[in-house]
Amino acid sequence: MRHRSFCDSLTVYISTAILLRWLLDPASRDFDLDQLVVVVAHTGDEYPTTLRDAEEIVLPLLVRHGVRLVQAGRTRLNTTAAGAGVAIFDDTTHPTRLYADHGYALSDELLSAATVPQLGSRRCSLRAKGAVLDPIIDGLTAGRPFRHYLGFETGELRRAQRDEGYNTATRRGVYPLLDWKWSREDALAFLHKTTGRDWLKSACSYCPFQFSSAAGRVAALQRYRREPAAAARALFLERIAACFNPRQGLLAQGRLLDVITAASMTEVLDLYAHHLTAAHGLYEVRRVATVRRATTPAVARSVRRLDTGSAAAMAAMLTCQPGDLETTPDGIARVWRQHRGPQAPWVEHFYVVAPSADVADKQRPGFETMYARASGATPTLIA
Repeated sequence: MRHRSFCDSLTVYISTAILLRWLLDPASRDFDLDQLVVVVAHTGDEYPTTLRDAEEIVLPLLVRHGVRLVQAGRTRLNTTAAGAGVAIFDDTTHPTRLYADHGYALSDELLSAATVPQLGSRRCSLRAKGAVLDPIIDGLTAGRPFRHYLGFETGELRRAQRDEGYNTATRRGVYPLLDWKWSREDALAFLHKTTGRDWLKSACSYCPFQFSSAAGRVAALQRYRREPAAAARALFLERIAACFNPRQGLLAQGRLLDVITAASMTEVLDLYAHHLTAAHGLYEVRRVATVRRATTPAVARSVRRLDTGSAAAMAAMLTCQPGDLETTPDGIARVWRQHRGPQAPWVEHFYVVAPSADVADKQRPGFETMYARASGATPTLIA
């Protein structure tokens, strides 16, 4: 039985380096190109320049060599292992565009939940990429053995070792960059020499991992100057998340807005200000933390939208809510009914206005019982 080869990412530049070397240097691979399928899981929030470079450089090469490209993504919040909620946007050996604007974007999920990706996990990648790629690959392989190529470079040996744990009787992970002993810099140098362009890191425009090092933060800010709309979108997501949780932000310490402001990126700030002219919502937020055996408490949240309208109208309604009005240095006003305690179990309860009318009501089963037990009083019930 012939082994099917898969490359699961087109727009990440390291994987692009693998793909271009395979196309231009047949000696770099041990399979024919009619055995290769490139599968892309679109998150909906890729930087426009990354999409441009891939469309102008990579797609014509795929067409020239007759390589099959499958583009897919989510169509709704939740998907299943069987592929419900996952759609193929395009499946062809003659691709003409990337369908990054199709489907349910990761930012749609973040806006609905009023949160941002967390540095401590890659849950967003699992939901927006892994949950899409797995059923697509299962359908394409139909139980046949296949090799799954990933772009881990020499600085990511532990990630490759962890990926080996996902091997099965039919799936085998392969890491060409490690075989070639290529670092991230080697991959970039190859792409520049081959295409004449400086390829930038593929990421959602609001990905917090791009700010996790000093060099990464400098590169991200430079990119934001070139792509201010992407930066403004990131600030908007951060603002909504911060309204519902004062501890939320896109940086490990501090807020991205403070960095952008300090850098005097006026075009970004002007676009961000335009985002804030959208319809606003008045929300009731409750949160409870309970003690568990793990070192961190279990935290649950309840969100209820009370009304929507203009920023001024919602601000006026906020002052009518029962509790103490407090405005934090970031300019977010909340009416507090109860602040959290220093350690679990604790509860907090406040009202806030956010620059979005699309945050979904959310409350897990059993929340009221958890809240009542932790607070020692009957909480506000959801009507």
